[in-house]
Amino acid sequence: MRYLDRLLRLLSSALRPCLVLLLAASSAIALVPRNEIQVLEVVGTVLQVDALGISQVTESGGRIKRGSRVKVAGEGRLVVALSNGARVLVEGEANFQFAHFIDSESRGSVVELNSQLGRFTVTLPRQGPSDVFVVHTQLGDQYLKSRGLYQWNINPPLEPLRVTCLAGDTLFAPRASADPIRLKTGEQVSLAQSGPAFVTSIEPMNANTRRAIVERLAYDREFKVYPLEPVTVAGVDSPSDGGGNSSRLSTVLAAIEDVVERQAQSNPSPTGG
Repeated sequence: MRYLDRLLRLLSSALRPCLVLLLAASSAIALVPRNEIQVLEVVGTVLQVDALGISQVTESGGRIKRGSRVKVAGEGRLVVALSNGARVLVEGEANFQFAHFIDSESRGSVVELNSQLGRFTVTLPRQGPSDVFVVHTQLGDQYLKSRGLYQWNINPPLEPLRVTCLAGDTLFAPRASADPIRLKTGEQVSLAQSGPAFVTSIEPMNANTRRAIVERLAYDREFKVYPLEPVTVAGVDSPSDGGGNSSRLSTVLAAIEDVVERQAQSNPSPTGG
């Protein structure tokens, strides 16, 4: 019996390093618990204000509560991960709310994001037939329809709202118009108020502008870019280390440019309609 106890202690000591590595690996790939919105990164001051007006500071590792108004101060930054696989990057002074979020294994996920101010970037994994992601703004609603990389910028009042489709497929429905606007990879739409009316302009993105945005996002540690999942290049952690010539970034840009070219050949209209 004494021999057996000693043998078990020896096995325990030998396996402890393996267990530590296993736990570390599992925590690194841990999924967000279902129906939760996890905070991955906070820079600056981020507050959550609930329905009773009670505010609390939001920190990395915390949670975003559905229905709470989230405020990002000044030049702040916030990265959140939803349990359905979506990630949201919020930059600059911002004000938004996850008004509705349900992530059902059998019925899919439904996300309603009310955004009033700030620059937002959303990356979506492959979407199922029952998955819905709607972005509400004061000038219209955006429906993210497929796996992709989307960005919109809401400036102070009277400045244009700019919606950009970096990769994927999105539908934008302006409140002042009955006709929705479909945007595909490499297209953007601007809505500006001119007197009592709104002026809408749709145009392809400048290739250099799109490249600069994608390059910045491709090296973001916390903001995983799902439609741009290249193989990680060892020793290249930032644009300054690898520049724009690393195989990782080249793969990202080649994939996007290929989509842009194929879409232009099938439909030369800048609206994608």
